[in-house]
Amino acid sequence: MVLTDSEKHSSHSRTLILQSALQLFSIRGYDGTSIDDIRQMAGFKSKASLYTHFKNKEELASALLRDILIERDHVVMSAYTMADPEPLQKFVAIARAFIIWGVSHRQEYAFCFLRVQQEILIQGKAPSYVEEGLQPSDLILLSLLQELRREYPVRPIADYALFSMMIGMISRVIIDQAAFGPANQETKVEQMLEACFGLLFSQPVPVPT
Repeated sequence: MVLTDSEKHSSHSRTLILQSALQLFSIRGYDGTSIDDIRQMAGFKSKASLYTHFKNKEELASALLRDILIERDHVVMSAYTMADPEPLQKFVAIARAFIIWGVSHRQEYAFCFLRVQQEILIQGKAPSYVEEGLQPSDLILLSLLQELRREYPVRPIADYALFSMMIGMISRVIIDQAAFGPANQETKVEQMLEACFGLLFSQPVPVPT
């Protein structure tokens, strides 16, 4: 589909707004950022330019979260599709791609994780746009956990609980860059994979290379 000049301009403006919002949310936090702050950083003369795309800050943040999750899921699913069909290899492919994306997109990852956690603390549940359906990669990972139980010593803990434990550990390390010291990115990724295996399995299972 070929976009008109007007559609291209609208798409560019939306992207600029979301990028500006992400930067400000990362520096000041969601509550410390106003629509006018986002307008100024995006370089728009009036708030009306923002309201053309988003009704309010909440809608803007929801759109930002969705866009980031879609981008992340595309990367993770590409790795899954190309991986060896053996369940453990598939699991490692998804986990490694997820971690690499998070380390390479720390700002986006931190926003998503903290946004969801904030809603859980305030509302007692995840935001509706997350509850409406897990991302495909999340569903596949949960399915892989069930397959792994047939062949490997997976801990006798509910699949979603194990999934949440691994995400929590990965998130802490990605957000807190000092967690693993001065290690390079490749070392951090492999150390996080080893930590995931430690959480997942009750007996030692080597991480496939």
